[in-house]
Amino acid sequence: MNKLLLMTVASLGFYSLTLAPVAKANNGQSVITDMQLKIKLDEPAIELRTRLNMYKQFSANFSQQVIDSKGKDIQQATGLMKMSQPNQFRWVTNEPDESVVVSDGNSVWIYNPFVEQVTAMSLDNTMTQSPLWLIANQSDEAWSSFSVEKNKNNYIVRPKDSQNLTRKITMNFNGDVINQLVIEDAQGQTSSFTFTEFDYLTPIDNSNFKFVLPEGVDFDDQREIK
Repeated sequence: MNKLLLMTVASLGFYSLTLAPVAKANNGQSVITDMQLKIKLDEPAIELRTRLNMYKQFSANFSQQVIDSKGKDIQQATGLMKMSQPNQFRWVTNEPDESVVVSDGNSVWIYNPFVEQVTAMSLDNTMTQSPLWLIANQSDEAWSSFSVEKNKNNYIVRPKDSQNLTRKITMNFNGDVINQLVIEDAQGQTSSFTFTEFDYLTPIDNSNFKFVLPEGVDFDDQREIK
């Protein structure tokens, strides 16, 4: 799995699972919290955070398609993802190249069975390499750095900084579930993730987010020593 895809996987997990709660009035309408009032979020941003907040955990099958700036299909993949608060996810790519990415809440483990290699990275370092981390960390500065628009069932998130590596993120909902997420980078490359069998109601065993180092693999530990 390349570094760009790793950053995307990490971003998906945290963007979907670490958004702060949004209070609701008795009539079910969204209520702006003190934090949201302070940074004056617009209605699409508040609505998106409200919808995502229902996902304490979820699992889904996915298919991925990567298209370059010229419209050429350069990569396709399928697999399974599982995520749980706080900061845990498991992303397994079945084909064409098997790979496993696991976050246990502290470290991110990347396993490539074909080359028998495991890389461990600090969770904080992995996230700060991704532009989507600014949304996930929930600071006032992060949310004020992005704009959110709504177009029917789509939410379009754009960074205000023109130097950001991500040009825009589009999330599509079908009822209460996310069925597609599209990330377009600054070079015009687009990664589309289509989700099926999206389940946020069934409990996920915590063992899914524990990584056991296989015997005989080449281990590259890139975590900082504290």
